[in-house]
Order: sequence, then structure tokens, then C-alpha cells
Amino acid sequence: MVAKGLERLGKSALEAWRGLSLDARLVVVFGIGNWLLLFANHTTVAATRDVPLWQLFPPLADVAFLTACGVLAVTYPLRDLRAGPRFGTGARVAHLAAIIAVFVVVPTIVSIVLRETGRPYTYVHDGALMVEEAARKLLLGMNPYVADYLDTPMFYWPMINNPALYHLTYFPFMFLVTAPFVGFFDHFGLVWDQRYLYLPAYLGTLALVPFLVQGTARRLGMATAIALNPQLFPFVVEGRNDFFVLFFLFAGIALLMRERRSLSSLAFAAAGAAKLHAILLLPFVALYLVATRRPKTLRGVVMTLAPTWPAAIFLLVTFVPFLVNDFGAFYDDVVRYNAGGAAWSYPISGMGFSALLLSLGIIPYRQADFPFALIELAVATPIAIWWLVRLWRQPTIATLLAGYALTLLAFLFFGRYFQGNYLGFIAAVFTPVPFLAARRAPLRRARRSPRLGGPLPSYRPAPSGTASPSPREPALPPPSLAPAPALPPPPLPSAPVPVALDAEPSPVGAAD
Repeated sequence: MVAKGLERLGKSALEAWRGLSLDARLVVVFGIGNWLLLFANHTTVAATRDVPLWQLFPPLADVAFLTACGVLAVTYPLRDLRAGPRFGTGARVAHLAAIIAVFVVVPTIVSIVLRETGRPYTYVHDGALMVEEAARKLLLGMNPYVADYLDTPMFYWPMINNPALYHLTYFPFMFLVTAPFVGFFDHFGLVWDQRYLYLPAYLGTLALVPFLVQGTARRLGMATAIALNPQLFPFVVEGRNDFFVLFFLFAGIALLMRERRSLSSLAFAAAGAAKLHAILLLPFVALYLVATRRPKTLRGVVMTLAPTWPAAIFLLVTFVPFLVNDFGAFYDDVVRYNAGGAAWSYPISGMGFSALLLSLGIIPYRQADFPFALIELAVATPIAIWWLVRLWRQPTIATLLAGYALTLLAFLFFGRYFQGNYLGFIAAVFTPVPFLAARRAPLRRARRSPRLGGPLPSYRPAPSGTASPSPREPALPPPSLAPAPALPPPPLPSAPVPVALDAEPSPVGAAD
């Protein structure tokens, strides 16, 4: 009886799964899956240790938070099954917005309030705290890469011997864009929190999804996969900057799909000027710009890349002042500190290749130097070259994003540390690829007749002998010996519109 009951339950679940739309299936995977992970696995920075997200809320409010997450995640696929077409686009968008608000926006606001009503170094990640203090150093006329952070709340952040007290690991654009806000808030005695920038960037990234793919189900499904990425959205709560970079990256992709080459290159430059992760994207973008035009001469290549001059100026203005002021300090903070070789390097941590070597005893202690940079280049370089060649042969946005994501994965995994949000960032970059590939698939199925609009039939010569016809095909009457009447010549077909089978359709107007 139990076995039959389980069998019936499995069949019913499979039938229900087949009846779900694409967006409802992804809500099941990411919504219900993350709801179960909320009970233990999804943690955030608190006062002295990491705690589960629901512990940010006081008693009874934590139960309400978990209940709301579960109810909203479960009812979306149920509405899809029961209502079908009556569960319209507006209702789906509103329901998904409620899921995102409860899972991400509300805990982020609670964490901001807890920090502002407590101490400035609690309920916030040290990366956000570092950018805030770097902006204050800049406003005081100091070079943030030369200064130390012993006189800031970073000193009290709950990490013993935190090497970030002496090294600023972020690129300049991160604290340059923060400095005006910090100056304004400090002048009027208000409390600035870096998540005032990061949370809108998270929402802005999701708002860009309709400009990347077509179709309601694909848009909602892709937004779900990015918004509820289990290795990314919990870090929004504590103030990590991944979505700040993803916003400019996705904006650049959306503009590039619409042939706004100058603006798209400027968006990519902003992403690269904020974080090292995005610098690896720039060679792929440059090759894509050339590959889509196929210039025949060197002058043609230069003219093809001419729209990128605003991006080049932006990068120069962002980096050169700090490189000229003290190149050694910049190099020590950004390169040596992350790769090893600094006076006090970043401790080996995370779940990558370095953590494996540390657990095996090959590396004696967390601060020990090791030639990770050589390993990173040895692994990531051939992968990048292979994907660049493929991008040259097939210049599509899907190929560009896939090559960048896999190259970044190889580069970071074999680095000194590989954190969970790094994996989440790579997954978010790769998320549009299957949606774009699915959009291209119908164009490859069959060659169509220019007159009939359907696939051309496949004719086979009749076999010799008296074989009986197939039961699925009606038997043809015997041929008549009488001459067939003369038929008028068929009209000449109009020239069919050429279809580029390998071209990636542009979603221009898709977000109306």
C-alpha cells in the first residue's frame, strides 16, 4: 500500500510539473528551494558571528517572515496550475515582486535598521564598510590605497587580525561613486549605509531582464533565477557589491544588443572600474565588436573600435590619478594582497582550489604565500583563447557571456580564495545564456517554403516491387494512361526574406 501510494504521488507530481509554465517551474526550484535553505543555510553578518536570516527578526516576526516566504513560494505554482491563462502577466509580476520583496528587500532593510540603531561595524559586511571608509579617506584628501583603516569602525569588525585594515582591495570607481553620498550624509549628521546603493542596484539589475530576453515566461523565469540565486541574494542583505557590478554589466549587454556601442562600452568600463571580475569581460566585448563587423583592414578594425573611446577615457580618468600618486601602494593593495606576496596577504578561504590545498596540508597556514597567480593564468588562459576563437566564429551575446563566465570561473576557482558569492556572480552572468539559446532554437528546425510557410516535404523514390503501402499513408490510385491536361506555368514566387539562422534576434521593443 505504501509503495503504491508513493507511486501515485510521484506520478501526480510529475504530471503537475509537466503542466507548469517555465516561470512557475523556476519559482518551484528557486523559491521553495531557498525557503527550505532559509532555516539553516542562508546566513548573514550579525554582531559577532553569522546568523540565519530569520534571526534578524524579533520573536514572532521571524515566524511571520518564514511563513510569508513559504506561502508566497508555494502559491505561485498552485495559481499557475489552477488558474492557467487567468493567472495573467500582471498577476505573475506582482506575485514574483512580492516573493523578491520578502526574501531579499525586507531582510536588507531590517539589517540596515539594526546597524543604524546599534554599532556601525555590526550587521554589515566588511567590504561595504571598507568602501564607506575609503570614500571618507578620499574626502579628507588622502589616497585610500596608501592610508590604513585602524582609526575607523573597521578596527572593531568581528575578525581577528583583519588584513583589510591595511589594504583596500577594490577598484577606484567603487568609492568614487560613494564619496558624494558619504559627504552629504556626514555633513547633515545622517548615517550612510552602502546598501543604499547596492539594494537599488539589485532591483535595477532585475529591471533590466526584460531588455535581454523576449517572452513573458522567459523574462519572469530569468528574473527568478537571478533574484533568488542561492549563492548571491543572501549577500545582498549583508552588503556585498556583486549586484552593483552586475547592474552595469547587464546594462552594457542590453545596450550592445541594440547596437548602442558607445554607451554599452561605457557601461562595461564602469563595471570594470568597480571590480576586477568585470575586467576579464573587456577582451570578449572588444572581440565581439570586431567580429560582428568583420573589417578587412587594420584601419577598419580601428574604426570598428572607435565608439569605445568614451570607455577608454573613463578608465583612464578613474585609474590614472591613483597610479600616478603611488603605484606601489595600488599594486600592493589590489594585486599582492589578493594573490599573495604582500606583508600580510588575504587569508586562504572559501571553497576553491586553495581550500583543498590547505585541507591536504600542502599549504601550511592561511596567510602562507603560494603561486596561485601562475596557476590561474595557466588554467584560465587556454579557456579564454578557446572561447575567443569561438566568439570570432559565432559572434552572439550567448557566446560572449558563456565564454566570460567560464573564463572567470577558471580564474577565480584557482585563486587564493573562492567565496560563495563569486560562484553566485558567475551563475548570474551565465543565466541569460540558456534563455538566449532557447530563443534561437526554432530558427534551426526546418527550412521553410517561401510560399506555403511550412517545412519542405521530404520526398523519397518509390521502391520497386509490389510492397503494400504504409498503413499511415493512403494508397495512391494507379496512374492513368490518358495524357494529363496541360497546366499553366506556375507563377514565379516572390523572393523570400532571408533569415539568418545563426543570428541572435534583437529584443528591441521587447520591453514595451
